[in-house]
Amino acid sequence: MESDQTNGKRTKPNWGVVLVVGSGVLMSTIDGGSINVILPTIAEELGEDLPVVQWVVLAYLLGMCGMMLSFGRLSDIVGRKKIALMGFAIYGSGAILCSLSPHIAFLIGFRIYESIGAAMLQSTSPALMVGAFPAANRGRAMGVNGSIVSIGLLLGPLVGGTIAELIEWRFVFLTGVPFALLALAVGPRLLTDTHTSKSDKFDISSAALLLLWISALIYVLNQGQRIGWADYKILVVTGFFISGITIFLFRQTKIDHPLIELGVFRLHTFTLSLLISVLTFISVAGLALLTPFLLQNVVELKVGQVGMVMALIPAGSVSLAFVGGTIVDRFGPRLPATAGILIMSGATFSFAFVDESTQLYEIAIRAVFVGFGQGLFMSPNASSIMGSLPTNRLGMAGGFLAWARNFGFSAGQAGWGAIFTAVVTSHSGVTTTVDAPTGPLLEGFQVIYVGGAALLIVCACMASTRGRVSTPSEIPGMSTR
Repeated sequence: MESDQTNGKRTKPNWGVVLVVGSGVLMSTIDGGSINVILPTIAEELGEDLPVVQWVVLAYLLGMCGMMLSFGRLSDIVGRKKIALMGFAIYGSGAILCSLSPHIAFLIGFRIYESIGAAMLQSTSPALMVGAFPAANRGRAMGVNGSIVSIGLLLGPLVGGTIAELIEWRFVFLTGVPFALLALAVGPRLLTDTHTSKSDKFDISSAALLLLWISALIYVLNQGQRIGWADYKILVVTGFFISGITIFLFRQTKIDHPLIELGVFRLHTFTLSLLISVLTFISVAGLALLTPFLLQNVVELKVGQVGMVMALIPAGSVSLAFVGGTIVDRFGPRLPATAGILIMSGATFSFAFVDESTQLYEIAIRAVFVGFGQGLFMSPNASSIMGSLPTNRLGMAGGFLAWARNFGFSAGQAGWGAIFTAVVTSHSGVTTTVDAPTGPLLEGFQVIYVGGAALLIVCACMASTRGRVSTPSEIPGMSTR
């Protein structure tokens, strides 16, 4: 069996590992893109409003956010191969259960189960991908990873829209099953075990606390506007959030084997890159969640057309993702990441001017430029995060990378969804967005797009201060264990 994939001695890419890891990345990203597209269809067929149907996505993101840091840490202890293969098994079975759900409550519950497998895969994929390439080609590795992500996001809306229009929306959940079966068939032979840390321990209490405070935060962001910020439920859950995060952070400073080694936040490049990632994905979460509703309910496109438009975002991204990785290997992450965020900001702002008279090609151009910005941003920022921690903490770095993306999306979708609902209902006098006329709907969309573009400007200013990445030999104030 091969030695640690992160030992830096590899001289050429291990394409077998890339195949297996890429299958997991492709599977999960196709899921994300396809489910967002069919949310309006699910809402219509099940007779549910946006705040309820939104939990089909939020429950999935919430499970990943609450568990991927835990699995990233666990993979450093027991080995990434074991965690990845378990992830494929859980994800594949969860997808089948979702397709068979008889009610929205079952669907949301099975999405939480499915998210456990997704958390395992997304927390181990970056480290496995980096380990499959020579140490000097970390940017290239993240470029390959970013390209696969973009391809998955490209296929997701197309697959989701086509299946929902031609067959039925339930079949969309089955698209990941073939990838899971492929990975389970060849993964045990192609993946290699990493060196494990037998002296480390996994703290289950910290993992539970992490899941508690993240769940509480997402619930408050999503439900606060709907049931009232002063409602006792919101106040109680807010108390859970505050107490949960406080106890979690305190515990990390007192135990010998913390889930999160807080010393990582003394590394400026790591902390800055992680914060930029979270804020950027918060910024674009509203666009990802609400644009299908804009296109289907206001512009009145068919669901298949909506899928094609949304697919143009990752199409633009995949065209530049590998370029971004190559640029960062030569010049560092500052220039491509900053330029990418500024392009995303301008394109997001332009969506505020879409209305029922906007032509399809005009919307398509906007979508492509959002993708161009994402392609330039993702690889450099991912490379910064992965390169900012010691090589024996690549599992932790990968967990943080995946967590930042999914926490940003979940918090952003919860927050922007609540803001959109509040704007629309206050301007229309109706209690649900489903019943709102076009005018108030457009006002809600405009607030989301302008707000997202403004937050991206803040992210670009932060990215412009970042220099080259230097990998430390250990975490400040910690032993390398």
